[in-house]
Amino acid sequence: MQSTPELDSEDETATVDEPDTDPKRKVKGKIKFESVMQRSEAVAYFSALVDGLRHGQLQFRHGEEHLSLTPAEQVHVEVKASMKGNREKVAFELEWRSGSDEEGVELDG
Repeated sequence: MQSTPELDSEDETATVDEPDTDPKRKVKGKIKFESVMQRSEAVAYFSALVDGLRHGQLQFRHGEEHLSLTPAEQVHVEVKASMKGNREKVAFELEWRSGSDEEGVELDG
């Protein structure tokens, strides 16, 4: 199963960096997802991410742009939780290296 966030609401923003075509440089791509949604929608979104992680394939799409990530068997996981006044926040980061010397990719949530 693949995670395929659809970005089509006014409350959502996405940015996609085109892959670098210079063969001497590492391939780069970036999609940023930000949205205000119901808690049940957030659960569905993160469930899709978990399914993609479980199956070793994460797919992100926005219009004609897409980014495909293949998580390694070993991933670095970072979770930050904070509370300040009436504002509460949890941030998740997953990072891994594909191959022997490529850069890690992160997902912030």
